[in-house]
Order: sequence, then structure tokens, then C-alpha cells
Amino acid sequence: MAIEKVTAQNFNEKVKNNSGLTVVDFFATWCGPCKMLAPILEETASEYGDVTFCKVDIDEEMSLATEYQIMSVPTLLFFKNGEVVKKSIGLISQDDLEGFINTCK
Repeated sequence: MAIEKVTAQNFNEKVKNNSGLTVVDFFATWCGPCKMLAPILEETASEYGDVTFCKVDIDEEMSLATEYQIMSVPTLLFFKNGEVVKKSIGLISQDDLEGFINTCK
């Protein structure tokens, strides 16, 4: 499953109105750890077809970064039924990511 880039315009539709688990990656194109996290997210997304994965470029979508108090990148927010249920800041392993997903489901 591809990771869709979302914007302030479609965030509610893609994330907040989703009844299942959604993992949102707040990233920046200049961020080294974000680039290292990208393939981990891609691999995990392909293994968890029942989980939606999205990404938000904080430089393009400053209003979303402010709304969700993103102070450093990468930051992952885990939404369930439109509400944040978990926040992870910094680079994490695939095992940790899968653990968070299984806990939040």
C-alpha cells in the first residue's frame, strides 16, 4: 500500500474521518532521520493492509504541524477513529513501529 501525502485540505477526509488506524508521518525533505524512516514505513505499510499510512510535509503544511504540536521530525501520530492515540518522536525501528501499530489497533 502506498503512503499518501496529505495536506490541510484533505487531512480530515483521509485521517480524521477514517474509522480504522491511521499512521501519519510528519516529515521534512531536509531531515536525514526522516529519509531513513521512509523505507521502514513503506515496508510496514505493505505488510499492514488494514492500516492507512499518510505523510505530511511540515514545511508545506505548517498549519497541521502547529495544530498537532510537531516540534521535531520525524514524528509519527497514530490516529484511531479520528483521535490521536499514540505519538512517537524520532527514528524508530520496524519492530517498534509494528509494536505500536499492534498496541493501537
